[in-house]
Amino acid sequence: MSDYLWDKSGEPDGEIQKLETLLAPLKYRGKRTSRVPLAIAASLFLALAGGWMALHREAPGWQVSTLAGNPGVTRLAKGEFLQTDAQSRAKLELTSVGTVEVEPNTRIGVVTIRPDQQRLELKSGKIHASIWAPPGQFSVNTPSALTVDLGCAYTLEVSDEGVGLVRVTAGWVAFESDGTESFIPATAMCKTRPGRGPGIPVYVDAPESLQTAVDRFDVSGILVLARPRDAMTVWHLLRRVPASRRGDVYDALAQLMKIPASVSRDHVINGDAKSIDALWDALDLGSIGWWRQWKSRL
Repeated sequence: MSDYLWDKSGEPDGEIQKLETLLAPLKYRGKRTSRVPLAIAASLFLALAGGWMALHREAPGWQVSTLAGNPGVTRLAKGEFLQTDAQSRAKLELTSVGTVEVEPNTRIGVVTIRPDQQRLELKSGKIHASIWAPPGQFSVNTPSALTVDLGCAYTLEVSDEGVGLVRVTAGWVAFESDGTESFIPATAMCKTRPGRGPGIPVYVDAPESLQTAVDRFDVSGILVLARPRDAMTVWHLLRRVPASRRGDVYDALAQLMKIPASVSRDHVINGDAKSIDALWDALDLGSIGWWRQWKSRL
């Protein structure tokens, strides 16, 4: 800001000159006058100056740095988008949240930017997110599901057809759409499709036959092919299959993991939410309480 506002030196700002013109009738002219008009003038000046500064204050945004090529922008505020071309890569950074690396041919924008909530939107392309904000404060819209960070690092990509795929490298991520939830722990992946929403997560080292069964939602195939490590995948079936098949899923889980004493087969078959959540917590992949707290704030 120029020193003109304080001692008339430097280049005058056009808006400040307008304020001076507006307040000219109240200018002190060397005569004894009431303090009331002076106080009014001072208050008016401070209010107008404060408004001017608010209008010219930079809106909060993600800082953008170039990793390759020329992304074309240096920051992203709410409502703004970044489009990388075939040669460009960029990094978005927000000190209190984390970093997001943007790959070529990617379109990403800012939906929400608040101290307690940061949300981006990935229209197409690929990003790598490393997040240190508290669980639930960072999320990314995709065409078919909301990706919610629960303390992690992950890669998220969206095809031109709108199919999303997340691969988690640390912590865990949630996919959510219209009440359908998928929890993806480290070293697992999950698809989400327009019109269908989040799919069933599966570990990246799972046998190809199991991955195919998951992709086709072949419940019988999943129950037969699942390893003890794949109890996470089987657990997700509890909320996706009809009640008539929930007993089969529970029995398979009982062979793959230790069932908590507080959980009964009948409760699970009847769809008891607390019992199903307790089974997730018994997998020791991260407390589902974080997710429930986030949901309660919506």
